[in-house]
Amino acid sequence: MASTTQHQTAGHPLAVFPLDDAEGFTTLHGTPVVAIEEDCGTLLMLGHPDDRTLLAATSAQYRVLYGQRIRASRALDELLPHGVRRTWARAVPGGDGCPWHTEVTASDARHALPITLVEVDVLDAEDIAVQEECPACGRASRTADIDRSPGRAGYSRVHICRHCTTRWPSADAYRVSLWRLPIPEIDPAACFGCGCTVTWVCSTGCQMAASRPIAQPLCTTCLAQHTPGTWQALTAAGYAAAGSDEQRDRWLYAEALRGTEPATAAAAWIERRILTRQRALATCQRDGQP
Repeated sequence: MASTTQHQTAGHPLAVFPLDDAEGFTTLHGTPVVAIEEDCGTLLMLGHPDDRTLLAATSAQYRVLYGQRIRASRALDELLPHGVRRTWARAVPGGDGCPWHTEVTASDARHALPITLVEVDVLDAEDIAVQEECPACGRASRTADIDRSPGRAGYSRVHICRHCTTRWPSADAYRVSLWRLPIPEIDPAACFGCGCTVTWVCSTGCQMAASRPIAQPLCTTCLAQHTPGTWQALTAAGYAAAGSDEQRDRWLYAEALRGTEPATAAAAWIERRILTRQRALATCQRDGQP
C-alpha cells in the first residue's frame, strides 16, 4: 500500500489528477479505500458511501489488510457522528516517498471527486487468530492480543475468552496479522517466569530463589506458584528446556496453575497445534492464499 498524506493546498492547475488514477486503493464492499496520514490513522474512501457501507468497508480494511477486528467501544459508537467527513478532493504528485497527496477542493474543481474521510486512529482493534476453544469454559475464541501471560517472561499472543475472561497462550501455527512486533530483549538475570529482577520485583519481598527447579533464574514468587512435585512434572514435560517453545512453556505453566497435570497439558498442546494448523490451512484455502 502506498504511503500517503492528506493536506489542503492553494492548487496545482498543471499537476492535479483524479484520485481514481492514484495507486494504493483496495476495493472493499464496492468502495475503493486507502489508509492515509503518516500513521495511517485516516481512511480515504472514494465516493460518499452510506453509513452501513462505510462501516463495512472500515471493518474489512482492518480484517483483510491488517488481520485485526475492531472492538466494540465508545470510540466506535462515536465514529459516524464525529469521525466521518464527506467532501471533495483531487490528487497532486507527492514526494519524500509518498506517490501522491490529496487536495481537498470544491466539487466543481478540475479532477475533483467525492471522497469520505474516516478517522480510525482512535478505534480499538485486536488481532484475529485461528479459532481455539477456551480451556476453562469451552467457548470459541477467534481473537488474540499481544499481552503477558504467566510462565515465561515477555509479551506473547494470548487468547482472552469473552465469556469467562480466561487467558491462554495462542498456538501460533498461522499468523493472520501482517505486522510483526519486535522481539523484546529479556534480561538474562531476570526471572524466567515473570521477568522481575532484583531492582524491579514483581511483589513485595520477592527475591531471586537461591535454589530452583529449572536452569534459568526464578523468583521466589514464581517458585511458590507450584509444589516441588509439579515443578518436577513441568520440567519432565519440557518446560524451560533448552530451545523450548515459548508459547508451549506458557501453556504448560498456565495449565498447571489450573491443576492440569503437565503430561496431560503437553498432550493437549500437541492436539491444539494440529487442530490450529488444520484450521489455518482451511482459512488459507478459503481466502485463496498460498
